Amino acid sequence: MTVHALDFAGIMSEILTLVGLIIGALLYIVGLSVRGISGRWTRTTAVIAASGPATVIRWFDGDGDVHECPADTHETHHLVPGDDVRVWFRNRHPERCRTHDPELDGKGLRLIGLVLLGIGVLAGVTGIVLMFV
Repeated sequence: MTVHALDFAGIMSEILTLVGLIIGALLYIVGLSVRGISGRWTRTTAVIAASGPATVIRWFDGDGDVHECPADTHETHHLVPGDDVRVWFRNRHPERCRTHDPELDGKGLRLIGLVLLGIGVLAGVTGIVLMFV
């Protein structure tokens, strides 16, 4: 029982189409969900301040209230009191902040999902072309 090269290519294109489209779509949806679950974040400029022996980040929320949290993130280790830093906080819970961009949440999953979707589409087109060869 011999398998010809075109038959093998057709089988591989079908497998890659199914895997690429199904897993790619799932990963892309999960990546979008991760970004959506994290909620809305408001960007503002905060300042590094010394509060006793600890270093903190202080910022104003939309109502003008001052909030602070420990400056223990990777982005704030090299900063000294008085330096500005960009932070994101939630309007519902302004006492929490983050120093990395929330747009990056789930970006890796979305990228891998798009790559797999592209592979699935190309494999599908290749499979259709192979049917007529």
